[in-house]
Amino acid sequence: MGRDLTRRDFLRLSGAAAGITALAACAPGAPGDGTGVAQAEQAVIRYAGLEGMGATVERFILPWLEEVGYGWERGSFGQQELTDKIMQSVATDTYLADVFQFPSNARSDVINAGALYPIPDFVLDAIDFDDVLPSIVGTLSWGGQVYALPYDGDIHYSSFRKDLFADSAIAADFESKTGYQLDPESGAKTWDEWRAIAEHFTGWDWNGNGEEDDYGIATMNKRGDTLWWGFHSRATAYAKHPDDPSYFIDVDTGEARVNNPGFVRALTEWVEENQNWSPPGGTGFTYGDSLNAMNGGRVVQTYNWDAVTTAAAGEFSVIQGKQGYNHLPGSHEVYNHKEGGWEAFEEPSAAPFLAFGGWVIAVSALTDDSVIEQVWNMAIELTKPESGIWFVTNLTGCSPYRFSQLEAVDEFANGPLQLGEEVAVDYLNAAKATLDHPNAVTDQAFGGWVQYRDALELGVSKAMANEIDPQGAMDEVAAAFDEISDRMGGKERQAELYRLTLGL
Repeated sequence: MGRDLTRRDFLRLSGAAAGITALAACAPGAPGDGTGVAQAEQAVIRYAGLEGMGATVERFILPWLEEVGYGWERGSFGQQELTDKIMQSVATDTYLADVFQFPSNARSDVINAGALYPIPDFVLDAIDFDDVLPSIVGTLSWGGQVYALPYDGDIHYSSFRKDLFADSAIAADFESKTGYQLDPESGAKTWDEWRAIAEHFTGWDWNGNGEEDDYGIATMNKRGDTLWWGFHSRATAYAKHPDDPSYFIDVDTGEARVNNPGFVRALTEWVEENQNWSPPGGTGFTYGDSLNAMNGGRVVQTYNWDAVTTAAAGEFSVIQGKQGYNHLPGSHEVYNHKEGGWEAFEEPSAAPFLAFGGWVIAVSALTDDSVIEQVWNMAIELTKPESGIWFVTNLTGCSPYRFSQLEAVDEFANGPLQLGEEVAVDYLNAAKATLDHPNAVTDQAFGGWVQYRDALELGVSKAMANEIDPQGAMDEVAAAFDEISDRMGGKERQAELYRLTLGL
């Protein structure tokens, strides 16, 4: 394949000098990275990534690049812009960068287009790939071949005010009014408990600021932001049966599942919760809004991605050390789509959502042969275990993705995040319980995910605004899903790709 984008094109697309950092070369002929490979002339590696994450990668990798004598150019994009640029380059078979970040749930579109180099065995060995959690390996692979490298283990955690749940007076009052017990170790075990907590903590001064403006929940539900993930985290416990691999669509027929009673119940309750028990504007909260409400002490529970890192940051949070973590709540009732009815479970059935699945690092198949060795060296340096622990224990937004990281209590407790042992243990246990859960739901990655996302966000947002009832909203979403599947090659083709993403 040709290299169709010039350096000038790259600079223009990535925001010219404002979005590029070029590193000065070391002396010509200086040794490389310790592999014995001498650099006759400077190799320049081009990287495309998110504005914030790309800057973090650059800050981390800069000293190594200077040491080995590699040049560096970074294209900096917003999240949606980056996804659009990647998909545009895939669709037109044009060069974007040598190395780029991309959302793991776009892997079907990117990999099936032949846009990525398969990861060589020597790279997998060098980064101790066996240490990467199986659920994360799935987000890096396609058809048994690894095409991307781990950087982030994005999942949704349930987070709650452990200190308030442990308050004996609050706990006694809550139990007398709801019949439930507040559990400071696990938070809400079911969505029924979540709802009871949300209602109970709304409208009285539990945060002691002298005003009765405190609330029970905050969730991400703004269309065009992160509604897709906010809704599915709320729906999985009702709609993902532990004996059925299907969730978004049927794995055999490709027919949309999203208007079955499990999804409709989730949307009905979610609308009520956000309209009644969240702060003003809570029916249109962004990801950041929900974090700020929790970290600012206005709500007692949420679910989110990097809640632990932002809660630990003093400039952003008033709840350091007061937050507990767990996998998402479950349900005593799960809709059994195959049987056509609700099934009761004595113990709550959970279905943690591996929301987004994380950003991954990939090497373009259009990378020039003259720099491919240097690109692999850089990829190894960026994703080896020693580097990975740095990213997940600093204020980067990256979440654990290795077995070794889940055991690194001291690094989380006493490292840059300064979580303390109790919070670190809670956080890592929640990550482990989610990533290892047998009924965890993998995010949509079977092709066309942006189109499915937009269709669902439109329907759900209409229900949130009372423009349509939840059943009608999800019927519209299901019809749109079926139309998208037909455009993407047919329902059976989408079902086949879905099975691949699930390893079936």
